[in-house]
Amino acid sequence: MQQQVKSIFTECIQTQIAAADLLQDSLMQAAELLVNTLLSGGKVFCCGERMAHASARHFAHIMLTGLDFERPPFAVTALHADFGAREHEYTFAQQILPSGQAGDLLIVLNASATAPRVCRAMEAAVSRGMLIVALTSEADQQVAGLMGPEDVEIRIPSRNSARVSELLLQLVNMLCSLSEQQIFPQELDT
Repeated sequence: MQQQVKSIFTECIQTQIAAADLLQDSLMQAAELLVNTLLSGGKVFCCGERMAHASARHFAHIMLTGLDFERPPFAVTALHADFGAREHEYTFAQQILPSGQAGDLLIVLNASATAPRVCRAMEAAVSRGMLIVALTSEADQQVAGLMGPEDVEIRIPSRNSARVSELLLQLVNMLCSLSEQQIFPQELDT
């Protein structure tokens, strides 16, 4: 049993090291897109498929309340997974269609190979002229195919949904922290 525990820790560490090497540029691009959206008065919507939805809700919470210091709230909304869409996979899309517009941003999270609700949300965002930041895994077979040239994908170097889920939480914390630092640089001096 101890060897199994050590093996899990080792896999976690190896995934984080690989992510640190591979994701810096895409993480900075995503943070820049997020900051530009917020500073230009755009809205940010976020959602996640299955296990990743908790990380999307966490992201919205820390963007509203602050992560590293006290500050005004950012305009970020987590889409609800339980709204009564007639077809389950359109749950997120039905929330974007009446509210999203050009200049807004959709952030999607997916830790597995498929993401039907997230994909319908992305299609709705594209139809509204929104940009997309997608946090995905190596196993993703759907989300990456819907990305446009100005969108940003942060593809976590793992196919293990547990390791990807761990990094999703870390990455949304990083996106919030980077946004706070760019919008409120004076707070870095204190």
